[in-house]
Amino acid sequence: MQHFELEASLLDHALTKYLKATKQIDEENIPKNVTNVKGFILRIIYRHQSCTVKNILQEVSLSPSATTTALNHLEDEGLIIRSRNNNDRRTVWIELSESGKQIAKQMIDNRQLLVNQLFNHLSEEDKKTFFELIEKMMDEHTLKA
Repeated sequence: MQHFELEASLLDHALTKYLKATKQIDEENIPKNVTNVKGFILRIIYRHQSCTVKNILQEVSLSPSATTTALNHLEDEGLIIRSRNNNDRRTVWIELSESGKQIAKQMIDNRQLLVNQLFNHLSEEDKKTFFELIEKMMDEHTLKA
């Protein structure tokens, strides 16, 4: 195996373990009806505070119909609130209900706890370097998603 294939394999393995760990933590304190997809959407809305379906579609790897279905479920479960723009009735704004905010915040806290555990043995300088590299890799000019 060539060197870059080993690096890709290592990164893939690390990301898989991280995602598995977040799923396990979420299963302990997030309602069962909040699937990975719904949780991801809740966290997107939480970051934006208020956003449109278009904003969500820019961040998820779901089809528009799958995203709409997930949003319908989240609305039916009382986790999001949709409202129309008074100036343009075609634009629908989405925000979290109080229970939606609590769940999204808990999921974010779960991830912060995991990151703290993963990085607790690294120096502050190592952490800083790691996250600077992540930012560089995630620069929209570097990685198109």
